[in-house]
Amino acid sequence: MPLDNLEAGERGDENWIAVGRLGKTFGLHGEIVVHRLTDWDEPFRPGRELVLALRRERRSVRVASRRDLPTKLVVRFEGLDDIDAIQPWVGSAVEVPARELPELEEGTYYHFQLIGLAVFAADGRPLGKLAEILETGGNDVFCVRDGQREILVPAIRDAIASIDLAAGRVVLKDLEGLIEP
Repeated sequence: MPLDNLEAGERGDENWIAVGRLGKTFGLHGEIVVHRLTDWDEPFRPGRELVLALRRERRSVRVASRRDLPTKLVVRFEGLDDIDAIQPWVGSAVEVPARELPELEEGTYYHFQLIGLAVFAADGRPLGKLAEILETGGNDVFCVRDGQREILVPAIRDAIASIDLAAGRVVLKDLEGLIEP
């Protein structure tokens, strides 16, 4: 059940998806570390237009350069050519229009598509909403919340019976010990 950790937001009449977050500045010439939320490479190519979103501010930018270092991605944007220009944007989401996302294979979902879905036990009992997806390394874990109660469900085929985006629901399999009565 492959997932891709993208975040969704709405701006006007178009849905925007965060594909990265700006980390700390890198040097004095406007370069900044980008924490990628996806392994989709296209948004970070030189010449690509993106939107930086921080609180209620948004700015369209174009990627001027990119460096792939062993443990990080470093990007510079046109017009943000020094540390003073890029510093206010530290922590920004790096967004693209949702319509530009690559289509996924059947049975594969973006995180933003799943967050907020209603989750049900195999017997039809409502368990809460999918509030968060934890990335553990081996497999992701769905964090299902209903008020004070929280259920952690491995995001694997052995635990998930179905995901129906159109109906807005996830149905779990009947696994002993997964859900307390």
